[in-house]
Amino acid sequence: MILSIKPGKSDKVHIYIDGEYRMTCDGNFWFSEKWHKLKEINDEELTELEGAVSSRRAFLSGMNLLGRRAHSKKELLIKLSQKFDRSAAENAVAKLETLMLIDDEKFARYYAEELFERKHFAPKRIENELRLKGIDSETARNAVESLDKEDNNRIILLLNSKYKTKLSTEKGVRQAINGLMRMGYAYGDIKKALDEVGCNSEGEDFDG
Repeated sequence: MILSIKPGKSDKVHIYIDGEYRMTCDGNFWFSEKWHKLKEINDEELTELEGAVSSRRAFLSGMNLLGRRAHSKKELLIKLSQKFDRSAAENAVAKLETLMLIDDEKFARYYAEELFERKHFAPKRIENELRLKGIDSETARNAVESLDKEDNNRIILLLNSKYKTKLSTEKGVRQAINGLMRMGYAYGDIKKALDEVGCNSEGEDFDG
Protein backbone atom coordinates (compact mmCIF):
# COMPACT_ATOMS: atom_id res chain seq x y z
CA MET A 1 0.00 0.00 0.00
CA ILE A 2 1.22 3.48 -0.87
CA LEU A 3 1.62 5.85 2.07
CA SER A 4 1.39 9.57 1.36
CA ILE A 5 0.51 12.79 3.15
CA LYS A 6 -0.93 16.24 2.51
CA PRO A 7 -0.28 19.24 4.77
CA GLY A 8 -3.30 20.69 6.54
CA LYS A 9 -3.99 23.77 8.63
CA SER A 10 -2.31 24.48 11.98
CA ASP A 11 0.50 21.95 11.64
CA LYS A 12 -1.91 19.13 10.69
CA VAL A 13 -0.78 16.27 8.50
CA HIS A 14 -3.41 14.28 6.58
CA ILE A 15 -2.41 10.69 5.93
CA TYR A 16 -3.51 8.83 2.80
CA ILE A 17 -3.33 5.15 1.93
CA ASP A 18 -3.41 4.35 -1.79
CA GLY A 19 -4.68 7.85 -2.43
CA GLU A 20 -7.57 7.63 0.05
CA TYR A 21 -7.69 9.74 3.22
CA ARG A 22 -7.18 7.62 6.33
CA MET A 23 -6.34 9.79 9.36
CA THR A 24 -4.84 13.07 10.60
CA CYS A 25 -2.02 13.77 13.05
CA ASP A 26 0.14 16.73 14.03
CA GLY A 27 3.38 17.58 12.27
CA ASN A 28 5.55 17.20 15.36
CA PHE A 29 4.44 13.60 15.74
CA TRP A 30 4.69 12.77 12.05
CA PHE A 31 8.19 14.06 11.46
CA SER A 32 9.60 12.72 14.73
CA GLU A 33 8.43 9.15 14.09
CA LYS A 34 9.53 6.53 11.57
CA TRP A 35 6.43 6.86 9.41
CA HIS A 36 7.52 9.92 7.48
CA LYS A 37 10.40 7.90 6.02
CA LEU A 38 8.12 5.23 4.55
CA LYS A 39 6.64 5.27 1.07
CA GLU A 40 4.91 1.92 1.32
CA ILE A 41 3.19 0.23 4.23
CA ASN A 42 1.74 -3.24 4.91
CA ASP A 43 -1.35 -4.21 6.93
CA GLU A 44 0.58 -4.78 10.15
CA GLU A 45 2.36 -1.44 9.87
CA LEU A 46 -0.91 0.32 9.10
CA THR A 47 -2.49 -1.09 12.26
CA GLU A 48 0.54 0.08 14.22
CA LEU A 49 0.33 3.54 12.65
CA GLU A 50 -3.37 3.87 13.42
CA GLY A 51 -2.73 2.92 17.05
CA ALA A 52 0.16 5.38 17.32
CA VAL A 53 -1.89 8.22 15.84
CA SER A 54 -4.83 7.44 18.15
CA SER A 55 -2.53 7.39 21.19
CA ARG A 56 -0.96 10.68 20.10
CA ARG A 57 -4.35 12.34 19.70
CA ALA A 58 -5.43 11.01 23.12
CA PHE A 59 -2.20 12.39 24.61
CA LEU A 60 -2.81 15.85 23.13
CA SER A 61 -6.41 15.76 24.34
CA GLY A 62 -5.14 14.85 27.81
CA MET A 63 -2.70 17.75 27.70
CA ASN A 64 -5.56 20.07 26.81
CA LEU A 65 -7.70 18.81 29.70
CA LEU A 66 -4.82 19.19 32.14
CA GLY A 67 -4.24 22.71 30.84
CA ARG A 68 -7.73 23.62 32.01
CA ARG A 69 -7.47 22.07 35.47
CA ALA A 70 -5.78 19.27 37.38
CA HIS A 71 -7.20 15.74 37.03
CA SER A 72 -6.67 12.50 38.87
CA LYS A 73 -5.35 9.56 36.87
CA LYS A 74 -8.68 7.74 36.98
CA GLU A 75 -10.67 10.84 36.07
CA LEU A 76 -8.49 11.57 33.05
CA LEU A 77 -8.58 7.95 31.87
CA ILE A 78 -12.39 7.94 32.01
CA LYS A 79 -12.64 11.17 30.00
CA LEU A 80 -10.17 10.05 27.34
CA SER A 81 -11.84 6.64 27.05
CA GLN A 82 -15.04 8.42 26.06
CA LYS A 83 -13.33 9.81 22.93
CA PHE A 84 -10.65 7.23 22.16
CA ASP A 85 -10.28 3.47 22.39
CA ARG A 86 -9.14 2.11 25.74
CA SER A 87 -5.63 1.26 24.58
CA ALA A 88 -4.99 4.76 23.25
CA ALA A 89 -6.38 6.33 26.42
CA GLU A 90 -4.21 4.13 28.63
CA ASN A 91 -1.09 4.85 26.56
CA ALA A 92 -1.77 8.58 26.77
CA VAL A 93 -2.30 8.53 30.53
CA ALA A 94 0.85 6.44 31.03
CA LYS A 95 2.90 8.96 29.05
CA LEU A 96 1.41 11.91 30.93
CA GLU A 97 2.20 10.19 34.21
CA THR A 98 5.78 9.51 33.07
CA LEU A 99 6.12 13.22 32.27
CA MET A 100 4.83 13.91 35.81
CA LEU A 101 1.87 15.85 34.46
CA ILE A 102 -0.42 13.55 36.45
CA ASP A 103 0.25 13.24 40.17
CA ASP A 104 -2.56 11.82 42.31
CA GLU A 105 -0.98 12.96 45.58
CA LYS A 106 -0.62 16.53 44.36
CA PHE A 107 -4.12 16.46 42.86
CA ALA A 108 -5.59 15.14 46.12
CA ARG A 109 -4.06 18.00 48.11
CA TYR A 110 -5.22 20.58 45.56
CA TYR A 111 -8.77 19.21 45.30
CA ALA A 112 -9.11 18.77 49.07
CA GLU A 113 -8.11 22.40 49.57
CA GLU A 114 -10.57 23.55 46.91
CA LEU A 115 -13.49 21.62 48.45
CA PHE A 116 -12.50 22.83 51.91
CA GLU A 117 -12.15 26.52 51.04
CA ARG A 118 -14.64 27.02 48.21
CA LYS A 119 -17.43 24.57 49.05
CA HIS A 120 -16.78 24.44 52.79
CA PHE A 121 -17.12 20.65 52.84
CA ALA A 122 -16.31 18.77 56.03
CA PRO A 123 -13.26 16.45 56.04
CA LYS A 124 -15.47 13.34 55.84
CA ARG A 125 -17.21 14.61 52.69
CA ILE A 126 -13.88 15.69 51.16
CA GLU A 127 -12.40 12.24 51.67
CA ASN A 128 -15.42 10.66 49.97
CA GLU A 129 -15.17 13.08 47.04
CA LEU A 130 -11.48 12.24 46.58
CA ARG A 131 -12.22 8.52 46.46
CA LEU A 132 -14.87 9.18 43.81
CA LYS A 133 -12.10 10.77 41.73
CA GLY A 134 -10.12 7.53 41.96
CA ILE A 135 -7.80 8.57 44.77
CA ASP A 136 -6.82 5.65 47.03
CA SER A 137 -7.92 5.74 50.67
CA GLU A 138 -4.49 6.45 52.15
CA THR A 139 -3.75 9.33 49.77
CA ALA A 140 -7.22 10.80 50.35
CA ARG A 141 -6.79 10.53 54.11
CA ASN A 142 -3.37 12.19 54.00
CA ALA A 143 -4.74 15.06 51.90
CA VAL A 144 -7.52 15.66 54.40
CA GLU A 145 -5.10 15.42 57.32
CA SER A 146 -3.11 18.31 55.86
CA LEU A 147 -6.10 20.68 56.08
CA ASP A 148 -6.36 23.23 58.87
CA LYS A 149 -9.72 21.95 60.05
CA GLU A 150 -11.85 23.02 62.99
CA ASP A 151 -15.34 21.68 62.31
CA ASN A 152 -17.12 23.57 65.08
CA ASN A 153 -15.69 26.94 64.08
CA ARG A 154 -16.45 26.30 60.40
CA ILE A 155 -20.04 25.33 61.17
CA ILE A 156 -20.51 28.49 63.21
CA LEU A 157 -19.05 30.52 60.35
CA LEU A 158 -21.48 28.91 57.89
CA LEU A 159 -24.43 29.45 60.24
CA ASN A 160 -23.52 33.12 60.49
CA SER A 161 -23.12 33.53 56.73
CA LYS A 162 -24.62 31.00 54.32
CA TYR A 163 -27.49 29.94 56.61
CA LYS A 164 -27.96 33.15 58.61
CA THR A 165 -31.33 34.03 57.04
CA LYS A 166 -32.72 30.54 57.69
CA LEU A 167 -32.24 30.44 61.46
CA SER A 168 -35.31 32.50 62.32
CA THR A 169 -37.77 29.68 61.54
CA GLU A 170 -38.00 25.97 62.41
CA LYS A 171 -38.17 25.08 58.72
CA GLY A 172 -35.09 27.14 58.01
CA VAL A 173 -33.17 25.51 60.86
CA ARG A 174 -34.07 22.07 59.46
CA GLN A 175 -32.83 23.18 56.04
CA ALA A 176 -29.59 24.41 57.57
CA ILE A 177 -29.08 21.13 59.44
CA ASN A 178 -29.77 19.06 56.34
CA GLY A 179 -27.50 21.24 54.21
CA LEU A 180 -24.62 20.99 56.67
CA MET A 181 -25.02 17.24 56.95
CA ARG A 182 -24.86 16.91 53.18
CA MET A 183 -21.59 18.82 53.38
CA GLY A 184 -20.31 16.09 55.68
CA TYR A 185 -20.70 17.63 59.13
CA ALA A 186 -21.89 15.44 62.00
CA TYR A 187 -25.30 16.16 63.53
CA GLY A 188 -23.81 16.42 67.02
CA ASP A 189 -21.36 19.10 65.87
CA ILE A 190 -24.11 20.97 64.05
CA LYS A 191 -26.36 20.95 67.15
CA LYS A 192 -23.50 22.20 69.31
CA ALA A 193 -22.81 25.04 66.87
CA LEU A 194 -26.50 25.96 66.70
CA ASP A 195 -26.58 26.22 70.50
CA GLU A 196 -23.48 28.42 70.45
CA VAL A 197 -25.07 30.88 68.01
CA GLY A 198 -28.17 31.00 70.19
CA CYS A 199 -30.47 28.89 68.04
CA ASN A 200 -32.54 26.26 69.83
CA SER A 201 -32.26 23.07 67.78
CA GLU A 202 -34.07 20.75 70.21
CA GLY A 203 -36.55 18.47 68.50
CA GLU A 204 -35.53 19.45 65.01
CA ASP A 205 -35.89 16.79 62.34
CA PHE A 206 -33.24 16.11 59.75
CA ASP A 207 -32.76 13.89 56.72
CA GLY A 208 -30.40 10.93 57.22
